[in-house]
Amino acid sequence: MTPEDVEMMGDQVPEEEMLSEDKVFDDGADYRTIIKEKFYITWDKSSYFGQSAILNHGITHKDQKLLTRMFEDIKIYTFTQTVILQGAAGIGKTTLLRKAMLEWADGNICQQYSYVFYLNGKEVSQSKEKSFVELISNNWPSSEGPIEEILSEPRNLLFMIDSFDELDFSFEEPEFALCSDWNQKHPVSFLISSLLRKVMLPESFLVVTTRSTAWKRLMPLLHNPRCVNLPGLSKISRMDYIHHLLKDKTWAMDAICSIRKNERLFNMCHVYHMCQVICTCLKEQMEKGGNIADICQTTTALFTYYICSLFSQVDESCITLPNETLLRSLCQAAAEGIWSMKYILYKKNLRKNELTRDDLSVFLNVNVLQEDKEYENCYAFTHFHVQEFFAALFYLLIQNPEKRDYPRKSFEDLYSLLESNSFHNPHLEQMKCFMFGLLNKDRVRQLEETFKFTISMDIKVELLMCLETLEKDDINPSPLTLPDLLPCLYETQDRDFITRALNYFTRIDVRVEEETQLLIYSFCLKYCYSLETIKLTAVAELRNLLDLNPTAETCLKDTVARIMKYWQDLFSVLHKNECLREMDLYESRLDESLMKILNEELSHTRCKLQKLLLGSVCFLNSCQDFRFLTNCHTLTHLDLKDANLEDNGLRSLCEALQSQKCKLRVLRLESCALNAIHCIKLSDALNRSRSLVFLNLSTNNLTDNGGQSLCKIIENPNCRLERLSLASCGLTEAVCEVLSLALTKSKRLTHLCLANNFLKDEGIKLLSDALKHPQCTLQSLVLRGCDFSQVGSEFLFTALKKNRSLIHLDLGSNRVQDSGIKFLCRALQDPTCTLQELELMGCVLTSEGCLDLASVIVNNPNLWSLDLANNNLMDAGLHILCEALKNPKCRIQRLGLENCGFSPVCCKDLLSLFYQNQSLVQINLMKNALSYDTIRELCKVLKSSRCKIKFLALNKKDICNKKIKKLLNDLRMNDSKLVIESYYCNTESGSWWQYF
Repeated sequence: MTPEDVEMMGDQVPEEEMLSEDKVFDDGADYRTIIKEKFYITWDKSSYFGQSAILNHGITHKDQKLLTRMFEDIKIYTFTQTVILQGAAGIGKTTLLRKAMLEWADGNICQQYSYVFYLNGKEVSQSKEKSFVELISNNWPSSEGPIEEILSEPRNLLFMIDSFDELDFSFEEPEFALCSDWNQKHPVSFLISSLLRKVMLPESFLVVTTRSTAWKRLMPLLHNPRCVNLPGLSKISRMDYIHHLLKDKTWAMDAICSIRKNERLFNMCHVYHMCQVICTCLKEQMEKGGNIADICQTTTALFTYYICSLFSQVDESCITLPNETLLRSLCQAAAEGIWSMKYILYKKNLRKNELTRDDLSVFLNVNVLQEDKEYENCYAFTHFHVQEFFAALFYLLIQNPEKRDYPRKSFEDLYSLLESNSFHNPHLEQMKCFMFGLLNKDRVRQLEETFKFTISMDIKVELLMCLETLEKDDINPSPLTLPDLLPCLYETQDRDFITRALNYFTRIDVRVEEETQLLIYSFCLKYCYSLETIKLTAVAELRNLLDLNPTAETCLKDTVARIMKYWQDLFSVLHKNECLREMDLYESRLDESLMKILNEELSHTRCKLQKLLLGSVCFLNSCQDFRFLTNCHTLTHLDLKDANLEDNGLRSLCEALQSQKCKLRVLRLESCALNAIHCIKLSDALNRSRSLVFLNLSTNNLTDNGGQSLCKIIENPNCRLERLSLASCGLTEAVCEVLSLALTKSKRLTHLCLANNFLKDEGIKLLSDALKHPQCTLQSLVLRGCDFSQVGSEFLFTALKKNRSLIHLDLGSNRVQDSGIKFLCRALQDPTCTLQELELMGCVLTSEGCLDLASVIVNNPNLWSLDLANNNLMDAGLHILCEALKNPKCRIQRLGLENCGFSPVCCKDLLSLFYQNQSLVQINLMKNALSYDTIRELCKVLKSSRCKIKFLALNKKDICNKKIKKLLNDLRMNDSKLVIESYYCNTESGSWWQYF
């Protein structure tokens, strides 16, 4: 280790010149002196893996700065009195805290605190019932004043709780059971819980160290904590340290290249002594002439090699191997500790797992376990990852439930382990990976040869059954995600098992941000033959993946080739999986190499993809190449939404559209930075296209010039377009005359969206003229947000009276008002009116307009969908509507009443509506002030066989209310087909321009 990496502390005082811990202090000795003497002695007792204690004595420059900043932050952030120092096991949290104690005792930091108390997790856990004064008085000199007087000024006190994860407490005490009296005796667990929860000495300050994996246990106990992360070795420092450990330059380079291929393994190297373990394994393999790339392929491979080497490093005649029963007992203790996030084996843990001191000696002798030199009867695995390995092995050694006379314990449940994920259960992640890795036949063979007994593989069948259950459980969806499962499957390196495991998954969603993810996904997904839909976000650019040490340039060529091979394997799902129908590359960053691979795979004769989504994709270096459209004869849907379509991209797209080989039917080009000039180029391609029926050009600045170019295409008898969306394209009433003429000549266009264009009343008049024409084929017209008033409604009135094709009309977000709705309703009541769906969201309607709408509801036999959201109808308007909706002649099936100003007073009307209406199946009541009592009464009616409602939308806060949630759960159990959600997807025809 270089001087730059490690800063040695001050000259050490020989242990023989120091006071022993149990020496009676002279009257002149003070608390700070005792602290200094105690911690110097304690450090000299500490070591890892039989190495020098240099890492415990030393502290890096970076950590020294972190220490200073951490305590400065306590001064600055006056709103927080608690700091969490978190980091991986063995990263140096205890070292840093003890250094802080010495710095305080020397008068260098934390001088705002009169006293700083250090509480160690292992020591505290072995204490029984005490008062808080007794708990912190271990180092109290007789010459100091009464400790009670010190505790009476808590603002001057700092408590350091070291190794929260080593506290053997459940922390399940209710708030009322906690204590604030520091003289009263309690179980020590109560005292620590009271201190953490700010019941004991609430004005004092706290610093708590914990492993990252114990975060979930700690956070609920603390009030407004500030978190400081201890990062360990940086990437560059890790590579430097590997060079330092392996000495030989060639060996070091080979090791770095092999370790870097496995990001999980490389991340483990950020802890000094874990880096030592890994390098020791690799060095042994190199000396034997072995292939270190194989041993680094998975973390399980390396740790299996390491564990087996520990048990075979001495002559077999001098070592006692654990039998299967003893090994199972240790593994059970390891697994229970991982699940409970407790990592020290105390006396009670040993008794619980039937382990004696003699049993432990087998594992102590080979450095699997280590005995704490400070505290008696405390044992721990030599590293957290070693514990995780033995915990994983437990699931292979677990006895068949039929062969034992006691029930399965919670931590033995494979289903629970399998459904855990890295976000909610980070402490289980590596253990789960190891468990899958141990399914590999080579790993099993190594363990069997080492321990001299046979290991059953029955667990494979059980795992597959669990996976099938998890994937098929629609009622209680599993939190397990593919990004959590795939690294585990990769660890097996068992293609047959991976194929069987992934057979239950038809849809996956993964994001590639680093080489390890790319390696894992490319390896596993090749064997997911039932896959129908894949969402793959490829954001790992080649230049970012090539994150190598400058001295590792010899690896560069091989690395580039390796990464491209991974991409090739990953995209090979397009032709290897004939079930695959949809690929979504949302927000991917595609360079020329990836675009070439994508073109090759889509052009493969076995590719059956139908839908390709390239939304928000960044095409690097103008690599937009759409030649695959002429080669993939099954591809009918291309989505380029929010992708900046450059000139070369548009040219490539237009060339493909003009080809007779192109089978594309749906093209979405929303927000692609297109303008009127682009529109002219696109129009030429549309003239020659023989397949395209849907085109979405919304949110492009086409202006009236671009709109006129498209109108020429629409009126062309050879144009096959059926659906066209031009929302937010900068169109005005000036384009409506040309558009109106085109609509009378088009023979195929049935759906037109003109939302959010400034057409005004003049534009609506021109469009209405087209609607009156007998040759107009429009079935759906979207005029949402087109800036027209009740005058425009009058024009539409005359059009609706004559039109015989329109079945869907969206007039939302226009100032139709009650006077305008009166005209529309007169047309809608005409028996010849064919309109089936009417959208009137945000049209400035009141209860007065409901009178006209009520007549339509009763008299129009075709209207089945009505959306009145965001109108100020109030309870009076709802009463009018409900009376009409209860009429036997009503045919309304879908009703939107979101944000209409209803109050709990409307309860009676809603109840009678739900009970008497026989046609309504969907209703949206979100953003209305419905009380608990109202929802409770509605739930009662929803249980009735007379109520036909199958979808009800309510406020999210109401659905999440504990009492209402219970009502809704009971309701769902009564009727499994009833859906109650806090969102509402508008009509299929009303949103076709967005979701088609």
